[in-house]
Amino acid sequence: MSSEYIKKKQTTYKSLFENSISIMLIINPDNGLILDANKAAIQFYGYTKDELIGMKMSTINTLSQAQLKKQMQRTKLKKDNYYNFKHQLKDGQIRDVEVYSGPIDFDNQKVLYSIIHDISEKKEAQKTLKQRESTIRAMINATKSLVYMFDIKGNIINLNTPGALLFDKSPQEMIGKNFKFFFGENDFSRLRLLVNEVVETHEPINYQKDRNKRYYDVQLYPVFNAKNQVDRICAFVNDVTDLKMSEKVMTAVETAGGICHEMNQPLQVILGNLEILKLNLDDDDPNIKIINTLLSQTEKLGSITKKLTNITRYQTKAYIKGTIFDIDNSSQAW
Repeated sequence: MSSEYIKKKQTTYKSLFENSISIMLIINPDNGLILDANKAAIQFYGYTKDELIGMKMSTINTLSQAQLKKQMQRTKLKKDNYYNFKHQLKDGQIRDVEVYSGPIDFDNQKVLYSIIHDISEKKEAQKTLKQRESTIRAMINATKSLVYMFDIKGNIINLNTPGALLFDKSPQEMIGKNFKFFFGENDFSRLRLLVNEVVETHEPINYQKDRNKRYYDVQLYPVFNAKNQVDRICAFVNDVTDLKMSEKVMTAVETAGGICHEMNQPLQVILGNLEILKLNLDDDDPNIKIINTLLSQTEKLGSITKKLTNITRYQTKAYIKGTIFDIDNSSQAW
């Protein structure tokens, strides 16, 4: 693998990881050591980067080392990718966090790539929902999540402004209406099934949904009345597009590197032999045209490998059926 490719890959990594506003960590799942942390993580935990790198996750995560190791191994094997933990900051504060994690290749080893959201406010909001209904409006506007309160038939009781904007509406335009006016038939039917499950089990449900080319993590929580019956649902929705796109970019970059490595050598051999053949032919030889065509097409293949080594983002384009990876618009090699 060329030094130029490695440099391009490092630049992509810095763009996706270092400068993200999301809290991100790279973790060794075998020993729990933090291998890298971005600026958002440094600001959130209160440690310097030198302090974080090399620190064991058990210093931050309140789980026991045995429990934590078990969770990391499940993530490494792609059995789980979403968790709720309590993380301790440098100043001693304990914060509730939700973690989206998955395995990636980093410096020739399989590690965990984790995106962390501070949901302490959301946790407090969930507790408040169950205890005092009068605080609902203040609570849902205190969180960055998209929040919806609705009855078990889908009638919207309350929601915050970000939640309404997902449907290009204001809260006033949605309160009092049923979700069926804002969802397609299939989406509304699925929501009804999930709500029925929450009502029957008294347990929250978590699932992911895409809308307008964005990916959202949705959590449906039961809200109990005085008789301890579930008569309302509170939904917390978070945009996880960054995680999805980061995973796709990393996969595209790794795949591109392997393809280029395998293609470059045979391409050079083909070009070299075509040039030799061309030199041994007379100018009026009819085979010159064929060789020139082969040279042209081989050079195009070389141009494609160059674009693959400069992948910095994940974009698709329309194809006969669905979409395919758009090499031109995903690469900085113009």
